[in-house]
Amino acid sequence: MKTEINKFWKYFLSIQIDLINADHNGNAALGNKLFDNLHKKGKKIDRQLAFLIVYRIDGGSMAKLIFIPKGKYHLRAIAAKMLALAPNLPLWVFDIGIKPYPESIISLCAKHNFLKHDTTIYQIYFAVHKIYKSSNKLHLLIYLQVDKSISKSELHEAMENILLWFLGDTLYYKHISRFRIIRRKYSAINFIPMDEFINLVQYKSIN
Repeated sequence: MKTEINKFWKYFLSIQIDLINADHNGNAALGNKLFDNLHKKGKKIDRQLAFLIVYRIDGGSMAKLIFIPKGKYHLRAIAAKMLALAPNLPLWVFDIGIKPYPESIISLCAKHNFLKHDTTIYQIYFAVHKIYKSSNKLHLLIYLQVDKSISKSELHEAMENILLWFLGDTLYYKHISRFRIIRRKYSAINFIPMDEFINLVQYKSIN
């Protein structure tokens, strides 16, 4: 494993400036290509290894690579080994896991631009469509109240990131199996503001 980890960091060193420049120059095609190649290197360490990159931390030029253990101990252990061998770079920070956001989901959306368009998210609602008995995970229906018409695919991609950053990776992967974007907030469905989701999770865990 150590050999594959060293190969991962060697490749990362060769592209780390290009990743930052691609983000600053708006070159999404190059950024995605470099990230995909890095992701392939990670898969050679462990097939379940996942990570993401956050650029312009606090509005500055630094970036952060975050390993996502998904609440799994073996992935957290691998990530810890990778951080122990990580290079010391002036423009990069390395971390493990995403903690739950301490404020409301709307304040999170106001702080970060999850949608490509200049779009305001007024509120996010959810309803439980199904609980899978085998995993005890939830299938959610989600309605986003926004000020513009956005495609379902873009809303789904944005919502995946919103849930990850709002709930943190452990809660997200432990309790949500899948979700579906709903265009209309049907009165027949008992939609609840997304801020109440953690209360539901706590109740589900007790019962």
